[in-house]
Amino acid sequence: MKAARLQEYGDVNQFRLEDAPDPAPKAGEVVIAVAVSGLNPVDLYVRQGYLKEFIPIELPGILGIDAAGTITAVGEGVSGFAVGDRVVGHLPINGHGAHAQKAAVPVAGLAKLPANLSFEAGATLPLVGLTARDAVDALNVRPGQRVLVAGALGAVGRAAVQYLKEIGATPVAGVRGARLSEGKALAGEAIDVETAAGAQFDHAVSTAPAVAGKVPALVKDGGTVASVVQTPPEANPGERVKIASIMTQDNPAKLQAVVDAAARGELDIPIAQTFPLAELGAAHTALSAAPHGKIVVTH
Repeated sequence: MKAARLQEYGDVNQFRLEDAPDPAPKAGEVVIAVAVSGLNPVDLYVRQGYLKEFIPIELPGILGIDAAGTITAVGEGVSGFAVGDRVVGHLPINGHGAHAQKAAVPVAGLAKLPANLSFEAGATLPLVGLTARDAVDALNVRPGQRVLVAGALGAVGRAAVQYLKEIGATPVAGVRGARLSEGKALAGEAIDVETAAGAQFDHAVSTAPAVAGKVPALVKDGGTVASVVQTPPEANPGERVKIASIMTQDNPAKLQAVVDAAARGELDIPIAQTFPLAELGAAHTALSAAPHGKIVVTH
């Protein structure tokens, strides 16, 4: 198969489209023919070697943790999936990722992709959808509670807004002043998170690094901030609110719920740009420019 392999940690010129061995499914895995793979900010850190002390990969290696495609082989012990199924997958960071014509995917990170969703749409969903649901679940939200979603127009923020609506909470989009109308269209209510003041929310989901220090002050005493970015310690004097740092966990039922929400038309993650597999380096460059939407790669 062809794969865009990272030769050495470093800049985007370290990617090379070349032949690589076809993966074979281990127990609990399937192999998919990847139609589209998605990029996430963590891919930039992996490529540059910032995570190699914690998550080393064998080089040359294949990056990419979000994929959509069709199952071509099923490993031992796998049930509920068959050759020919359209699926999305959340892959581990192990150097055998999604930016290749084929990829092995653990069933723990697999969900079926309904026929009314494109592979492009499917590839936007796994990491951001799981992250958003893990964040909202950490809040123990009750129906009717007001929850600030800081960075609501980002991919994780959009998925959090959708899930909050689904469980009966009241999401409020925290956005920059110039995008208030977009935030209101998404969530029904929006605030300028850079200028807002006062503890007015029961809980919050914090997804935007630039305003992470402002979010705790907007949450009522005893509330929780579920943060997928680093929150400055000084932003929560006296530990007035709880800060829950979110590390995404694979959960196939949760991933299927994300995909099903998209299939119902309740969740739409915009795509900013699409690149062919041979131009993965350019895709990384585009992602580093913080686009308004996901970057996906067609195979």
